Amino acid sequence: MLPQSLNDLGVIIVSTGNVLNVSDLRKKAGQKPTDELTDCLRSTFTEAEVVEPSQNGGQSSVPVQEQRRLIMRRNNDLLEKVREHPRADIKIGAKIFLNRYSEPALTEAVEKLFETLNVTYLDNLILAYHPTATAEKAANGEEATGDEEAKEEGVIEWAVGSDNAVGNLKKLWAILERYATDGKIGQLGIADLDADSLQQLYDGAKVHPTIAQINLAACCVVPPQLQAYCNQNEIQLLTHSDPQELLPRNVLDELELKSYYAGWTSRYQVHIKCRGVLAAKGFIVSLERTN
Repeated sequence: MLPQSLNDLGVIIVSTGNVLNVSDLRKKAGQKPTDELTDCLRSTFTEAEVVEPSQNGGQSSVPVQEQRRLIMRRNNDLLEKVREHPRADIKIGAKIFLNRYSEPALTEAVEKLFETLNVTYLDNLILAYHPTATAEKAANGEEATGDEEAKEEGVIEWAVGSDNAVGNLKKLWAILERYATDGKIGQLGIADLDADSLQQLYDGAKVHPTIAQINLAACCVVPPQLQAYCNQNEIQLLTHSDPQELLPRNVLDELELKSYYAGWTSRYQVHIKCRGVLAAKGFIVSLERTN
């Protein structure tokens, strides 16, 4: 699926641009998040424009396995849609999906959002941090089992089997706090934490989360303890339908990306405030070569 010349690169950043201007994608409204992202990647690969790095005269002296490239979709109107209205009249929200602890990955994901949208401010940013053994195995080129246990009703299972998950989350959160403190992000949110983990994050944060997302498909009903904690601390509780792993191994294999795993993925949406109309939407994915 990738252009042949890119198959051996170390890191490939794929930017889909505004997927709302692709007629074939617009016709598939209501897709599951992974299916939507998969179709967007296929469309981007079909119309791929490879952007060579410009810093330091390129990377010709760097081994191929360590080189990076950016793939964009031709005929992309993202920036035009962002500039159609004054910045004060649009709302830009984003969500970053991370399945392993990596501060550089989170920083890169945030910076790529600013760069891709050509803005200096995001109205809100939600972090979906799901450290999993599956992601660690993928990064190391190992086979993942993908076994799932039945979910208990009303119970959120976050970071099961991951060591020091809350401690690592706090370090990642500190990165987002710096952007918020610098006035670059308005609201910070977190996805899929149970009540105890959310409280630990909240109590240790300088910039508190004001949005908490939960997946009702995973826990069936809103846990009463979580509902109460959000009410007490003025945290907006929202539902979503995103899986814990947006680009699992089997999907990457279907895309003929057997040598890569998703280092991070971000999804952004641009709304016109006065009308609530979605003006643009897209994804950015960091595909990183397995060790």
